[in-house]
Amino acid sequence: MTALLLVPQPSMTYAAAARIKDVVNIEGVRDNQLVGYGLVVGLNGTGDGLNNSPFTKQSLQAMLERLGVNTRGENMRTGNVAAVMVTA
Repeated sequence: MTALLLVPQPSMTYAAAARIKDVVNIEGVRDNQLVGYGLVVGLNGTGDGLNNSPFTKQSLQAMLERLGVNTRGENMRTGNVAAVMVTA
């Protein structure tokens, strides 16, 4: 069983517009890092070169195969795709 303990921070002033997270500490709460990976398409020639970025080619092939398109053994030439990673 987890207990929720709200402890006011003594250095904070209590204004009518204060947010709860600004005036209390919640025991047991931790920061979580979020990570996302994907492909951006339609970049008009400014994407990753598939020969220089093998992970982009692998990601594109895997995505197309999940959609039912077999690309193994094909020579894909596109500069309109880039692999991206987003963290928060």
